[in-house]
Amino acid sequence: MNIEQLNTTSAPHLDAGKPIFDNSVWLRLPRPGARCPITGLSRSSLAELVRPCPRNDFSPPVEARLLKRRTARRGVLLINRASLLTHIAELPTPESHTQEHIAE
Repeated sequence: MNIEQLNTTSAPHLDAGKPIFDNSVWLRLPRPGARCPITGLSRSSLAELVRPCPRNDFSPPVEARLLKRRTARRGVLLINRASLLTHIAELPTPESHTQEHIAE
């Protein structure tokens, strides 16, 4: 087996260990201590957006799915890319946030 064959059998979204920004529908939750390569958000910030918790009033604003076998205790948390990017785009801009405080 030569190096070219190894490269074609590796994960299609990785190139030399770095992610390629493709149009994947689902994003995997980053490893602990790592950040999302698309948004730059931390693992815990993403988890707050997709899991019911007090910070989001138990209504997650971003769609996610847990992929696991029936007998498994753990799984892979997959985040819907479009839902995440839409949620971020709908957040207020820093300028509008500043203007709201000035108006009060």
